Amino acid sequence: MIRVQTRLDKVGNAPLRGCLAVAFTLGVAACTALNTNIPAGFDLAGNWVVDELASDPPPDLKAIRLREDRRAVRDRRPKAQGSAAFVVQDFPVLAATSLHIEQSGDSMGIRYGETIYRDISWGERERDFWTVQTGWEEGVLAVRSKRGGVSGRETFTLEDGGKRLRVNVEVRTDGENIDSVRVFHRR
Repeated sequence: MIRVQTRLDKVGNAPLRGCLAVAFTLGVAACTALNTNIPAGFDLAGNWVVDELASDPPPDLKAIRLREDRRAVRDRRPKAQGSAAFVVQDFPVLAATSLHIEQSGDSMGIRYGETIYRDISWGERERDFWTVQTGWEEGVLAVRSKRGGVSGRETFTLEDGGKRLRVNVEVRTDGENIDSVRVFHRR
């Protein structure tokens, strides 16, 4: 492991050194290239319906805006492009009740409900001001997205012999952080 040496080493602040080491390790992991070869048997194609009981509810955008507005009054306003108020627009799986997924050897398309469609290609791409990396890590499909002060990570995990899809979503913004799990069943 690479050790990060700081002026704090001389002070002897072990907890802070530990936090810095963890942050550095997570940063290196986030920059690691993803495998673009589809694992055998990993097929998301089909129609999926949300399991409301097993899923977190969609983020409350009004409550997010209210909290961010309160911070703005205290002069700690997030950058407009880094607001969490747009999280459902940028990560539509957070509010989706159904998914229709088409998967090929180099990409997949996801229709969220009836209106929103997203094309995801394996590897790294630029999409609507976002840098998106897509591939597999330890048998799980990961989609990493970054734009300005916002970064997101979606992981797609097949469970129950491919009948259940668990999507973990982590979004970091200048306003708020969102962590959510959405579970879907194949129809």
